[in-house]
Amino acid sequence: MALNTIGITIPVSPRARAVEPVFDPLKLSQPASSAFACKHVKLSTSLLLPLLGGTAAPAGAAAQPINLIYDSTLDPSLFQPVCPASDNFYRFGQALVVGLVGNDNYKEFAPLIAGGLLRVRLELCVVESFVYEAIIPFIREKGLSWVLPWHETVETFLAGVIFAVASNFILIGSTKIVTVIFTYGDVFFGFPLRLTGELGWRSLEKNAEPMDQPAPPPKGGLFRGFFRKSPKREPPSLEEVIKANDDTAVGVAGLAVWGGMRLVGEASKSVRIGVEFLDVFVGRYLLLTTVAYVGLKFVHFKLLPDFP
Repeated sequence: MALNTIGITIPVSPRARAVEPVFDPLKLSQPASSAFACKHVKLSTSLLLPLLGGTAAPAGAAAQPINLIYDSTLDPSLFQPVCPASDNFYRFGQALVVGLVGNDNYKEFAPLIAGGLLRVRLELCVVESFVYEAIIPFIREKGLSWVLPWHETVETFLAGVIFAVASNFILIGSTKIVTVIFTYGDVFFGFPLRLTGELGWRSLEKNAEPMDQPAPPPKGGLFRGFFRKSPKREPPSLEEVIKANDDTAVGVAGLAVWGGMRLVGEASKSVRIGVEFLDVFVGRYLLLTTVAYVGLKFVHFKLLPDFP
C-alpha cells in the first residue's frame, strides 16, 4: 500500500493499517462513545429507571442524549492494579524455586514455573487491588452509612448492591488460592516447628514431674485388666515447667528454643484454621448472605421507602 501526496509516493507498511479484531461479537474494541455503546446504555437505562424509582421516557418522545463519562483509570486496556504484596510473594516464590531446583533446572522449566507463579500472583492481586484500591478508598470517602441506613436512597442502594455483587465475584474465587498457600505454609513450616517444639517441650516437662510417683494400682478383673484403658497422663502446668527449668542456663535456653518453636507452630496452625474457616464461609454462605442483603435493601428502598 502507498500514499500519493503531491506527486510523491510514500510507501506505508501494512502494520500501520488498523488491525481489525478477528472475533469481536460484542464490539468491545469500539470506544464508549460509539453508537453501539449508546444504544445499549439507552436500553439498560430504560429498564433500570423504573426499578430505581425513576420514570422512563414515554413512547415517541425525543431521545435525550446520553453522555458517557470517560475515565482513563477505569479503561480495561489501561488498568494496571498496584499489588506490592502480590509482587513480593511472586519474587519470594521465584527465589524459593530457584533455591530448591537450581538455576539449570529453573531455566529448563522457566515457562511452566513462571507461568504458574504469575497466575498465582494474579489471583492474589485481584483481592489485594480490590481491597486497597476500591473498598478502602470508597469507605474512607463515603463511610459506612450506606450499609443499612434508616432511609434508603438511590445512592445507598447502589453502593450496597455493587459492593455485595463485586464481593461475590472476587472473593468466592480468590479465597481458594489463599487457603492453598496457607495450607502449604503450615505443612512445610508450621507442622515441623510444632512437632519439634512438642518433643523438646516434653523433655522439659519431665524435669517438672515429681521423682517419687505413686505406683499404678494392680490390674484386676477379666484378663487382669489387659484391655483396660490406662489413666490419662496430666502434663504439668506452664508455671511448673518454667520453675523446674529456669535455674540453669541449659534449661532457660530450652524454654526459649522449644517454647518459641512450639508457639510459632501453634500460631501457624491457628492462622491456617482461620483461613480455612473464612474460605468455607465465603464458599458456602457469602452468596446467600449477599443475596439476602440485596433483597433486604431492595425491599427497604422500593417497597418500604418510609420505614421506619
